[in-house]
Order: sequence, then structure tokens, then C-alpha cells
Amino acid sequence: MMKQEQWWDHMFTGNLEMGLNRERITELEEENFLYFSEEEEVVPQEQ
Repeated sequence: MMKQEQWWDHMFTGNLEMGLNRERITELEEENFLYFSEEEEVVPQEQ
């Protein structure tokens, strides 16, 4: 049976073929500390 090419086939090649770009995920995890804090910040209330 022959595979019929679909219009979206060319978009899901390379890193997208596996669904993950492991290099980019590593970069994002390294930069994560710049934007997110695991500790909840408490803002003092003005009285």
C-alpha cells in the first residue's frame, strides 16, 4: 500500500516529527528561573 502525501506532512518533519524539540526544551528550562518562581511572593498590605 502506498502512502498518500497530505498537505500537512511537510510541517511535521525533523524535530516536530517526534513532537518535541529537546534542545529548545532544555533552553526553556534553563531560562525558566528568570520568569517563574516556585515560591509564592507575598505582597505587603498597605494600611
